[in-house]
Amino acid sequence: MPSSVEPAHPVGHHAGPPGPTPATPSSGDGNRVIPFGRRTARTGRGRRTPQPAQPERVVAPDSPQQRLALDVESWFIAHKATLTDEAAAHVYRTTLDFLQLMLNSSHAEERLNPDEYQHLTGMMQVLRDAPDAL
Repeated sequence: MPSSVEPAHPVGHHAGPPGPTPATPSSGDGNRVIPFGRRTARTGRGRRTPQPAQPERVVAPDSPQQRLALDVESWFIAHKATLTDEAAAHVYRTTLDFLQLMLNSSHAEERLNPDEYQHLTGMMQVLRDAPDAL
């Protein structure tokens, strides 16, 4: 029975699953952003089916990415930390995510040309993958 605070839905109206309504913020150009969560899919009979695991990136031994990862790890070890520690790796990636946000803003404000932005973003991605290469 609906409460006096919530409006009653017309007969045959489907309000969707219970819970908060997902936000779909505008990207500024009229397009909507659809948030994707880590929810499992449902089969036709209501049972949940697991989603396939995302493949991990494979780094070839002695590749430039592996050497960079070892250089970053050496830097962390010199500062009494290690990227093999999940908490340290999380803080490292969070910091790089913030730096990427700064690059995106600089590019949007035309402070970086497209070549500079692409080069720096590529470097950030390789750095972000360093903990996975260890």
